[in-house]
Amino acid sequence: MSGGNRRIDKIRDPSFVDGLTDLSLEDVRARRDDCLAEREYLSLLRRLLQGRAEILKAEAESRAGGDATPLVDRLSQILSDDDHPVTSRGEAVRVAVPEEEMLLARRRVERLAADVSLSDPSALDDDALAAAIDALATEEQGISEARRDVIGVLDQVQDELKRRYKEDPSLSLR
Repeated sequence: MSGGNRRIDKIRDPSFVDGLTDLSLEDVRARRDDCLAEREYLSLLRRLLQGRAEILKAEAESRAGGDATPLVDRLSQILSDDDHPVTSRGEAVRVAVPEEEMLLARRRVERLAADVSLSDPSALDDDALAAAIDALATEEQGISEARRDVIGVLDQVQDELKRRYKEDPSLSLR
């Protein structure tokens, strides 16, 4: 399997799913677990980006004559509003995102945020605020695309596991 060193690169490489039927059960399960871990990491990253974007959008709306209450006083309301469609697959989360990956996700978002002075959106002029919102939206689109790719691969790996369990139900107990 070629691809980069990052888990996402390995999962997106077509060779990740080539020959699934020839792999050991342990190897197929390991690939499933990699997909689940990456999906959870990308979901966390996407939620962080959405939260940051919602804060900036609230600032922009306030400037356009919306709610004049100070941003800090509205944070809980801003972050609890759910304008995003639910994209859950109805599965229980089985893989916790390791602390190191949570830190990486936060740092990635903070790098974007640092570029856009998120710590004080009121200090941004209108053009910089709009650019920051656009940058976060673009990043979120990329993360969502990567997540869709991972889910597609996960589905292929899960299908192989289901096939094996159907042929030999005792495998699911091991």
